[in-house]
Amino acid sequence: MRLFVRLLASAALLVALGPMPAARAQQVDAPPIWFDTEDDFSQLRGTDRGAPVEIDSGPGSDVAAPPDETEDGRPLRVAPQATITDAEAAARPRAPNPNASGENAFEPLGIRLGSFILKPAIEFRTGYTSNAAGSSTGGPSGVLTVAPDVTLQSDWSEHELGFRLKGAYDYYTDTSVAASPNLYVETNGRIDLPSDWALRLKADYNYDKESVDVLGSPVDADNPSGVNRFDAGATLDGDMGRVLFELRGTATRMSYEDAEIAGQLVGQSYRDNDFIGGAARIGYQVTPAIAPFVETQLTTRLFSQPTDSLGYNRNSNGITIRGGLQYSADPILKGEVAVGWHRENYVDAAYPSFDAPTIDASLIWSPSVLTQVTFLASTSVQPADDITASSTLVYDLALSAQHYIRRNFTLEGDLGWRREHYIGTDLSDITYEAGIGATWKLSREAWLVGRLSQEYYVSAAQGGDYPTTTATIGLRLQR
Repeated sequence: MRLFVRLLASAALLVALGPMPAARAQQVDAPPIWFDTEDDFSQLRGTDRGAPVEIDSGPGSDVAAPPDETEDGRPLRVAPQATITDAEAAARPRAPNPNASGENAFEPLGIRLGSFILKPAIEFRTGYTSNAAGSSTGGPSGVLTVAPDVTLQSDWSEHELGFRLKGAYDYYTDTSVAASPNLYVETNGRIDLPSDWALRLKADYNYDKESVDVLGSPVDADNPSGVNRFDAGATLDGDMGRVLFELRGTATRMSYEDAEIAGQLVGQSYRDNDFIGGAARIGYQVTPAIAPFVETQLTTRLFSQPTDSLGYNRNSNGITIRGGLQYSADPILKGEVAVGWHRENYVDAAYPSFDAPTIDASLIWSPSVLTQVTFLASTSVQPADDITASSTLVYDLALSAQHYIRRNFTLEGDLGWRREHYIGTDLSDITYEAGIGATWKLSREAWLVGRLSQEYYVSAAQGGDYPTTTATIGLRLQR
């Protein structure tokens, strides 16, 4: 552990003091460093260490996402950087890539600030939702959304540094429903080390409002609790010949604001908690395209208040062991799949330990340069909102597809399923989601966007089920 800390500190010092030569400006977004700091398996490496494919399952509200993204927290893909490694794929005829640098006159160029590229954007959307409050008692309303999105990315030949701010503010014509804010701020970096090793760093902040129908949340809250999430993490990866190595460390802080019922504040600070995790992975590159691996992850969750209102301590320690396979035949198919087992042990004997199977996958399939299909699966253990349960076991599946109709017109579709099971009970929250969208790129500076989505929420709370249909259309202005 001390060696890892020393490596991290030395690399950070070297990059701070060393020169940062600028590279030529690119026509496409430089790939940011994304990884979910509470469930780092969502970072997809593949077998090409120099060209990681990264998946972000974090929050987002872009309707007019660039071609590498989908909205609403669905999988994100960085444009492939590596050459084709599979012989059969290499021999396959390929049409010109409509998103390649210099070939697309509809991608924003950004504003050069020294050795950085700034890309500011803002969306204005309007539409209709059948459930503005997002609850079993919610009614229809018109909706107006303002969504800023700003990225700042380094343009260096070595190392990388990036910043992103995005969010959304939803106003409703039904004035009985409070406006809904969301904010996500991230900074990330990569330090290139000798022998093709890399140190990746990330810190982010997210603010959102939770649903009023979450089991354990104050009933009939006029203003539900706001949730503040702070993340930080580091990943060190590289190889020694055919042997691949990866070390990860993460930390997450969850802080809950007070809810409001009939003008009275209801404290939620008992839910504040910290999550710390570390993982080590070792793999072997059997061929340039195939690398099996094993991984061990240790986690700790600590609540700010040692005991809850019932006098129980929900602090816990977990261990996950995974085995899987990485496959890299970029740009046809790239991804990894792993199955494993997780065990969670609690400090308080009132909560028995539990075991659960895990499945995690990140797969990206491009049957043609005009079509991309992404599949994401993840398993995680989260703190339970209801104090009668020890934790929630979360299984999350997402499938998305994007197809270019023309160089400046794309269609997108996505399906999602999420199950949150309350450990120690027979209760679960389940969310089903489906959506379709379109992006018409009028120019580099203006895109017309539209989306239709359907969600159905099955709540563990009695009478908390509800459907939501939302349709929006908007304009994205950018540089």
